[in-house]
Amino acid sequence: MGLSSAIIGLVLLLFTFAMGFYVFQTYMKSAPATDLTTSMGVLLLAAVEALFLGIMGWVGSLLMLRGIDYEKVERGVGVVTFKVDKGVGVMTQQPEQEPKSP
Repeated sequence: MGLSSAIIGLVLLLFTFAMGFYVFQTYMKSAPATDLTTSMGVLLLAAVEALFLGIMGWVGSLLMLRGIDYEKVERGVGVVTFKVDKGVGVMTQQPEQEPKSP
């Protein structure tokens, strides 16, 4: 599970960087827009592509980090970490008091 997650994350990261490089080269070779409508369209397309590439990179890095963590735990090297809320659901026992006789 961990190895497959790490490999999928690595492939997604490599694809993201290759796609980003391709998009960068495309914008560098394109001619500048002359009117406002065309330039706004190009700007909107660039923003959507940047957002898409950013999300792909974020998901790829998360998958890769989780896969590496799972592999560490499976091999006995890593530590399973989780958050513990202190004071929630903790019951303390009180010493029983003897009833007073009248």
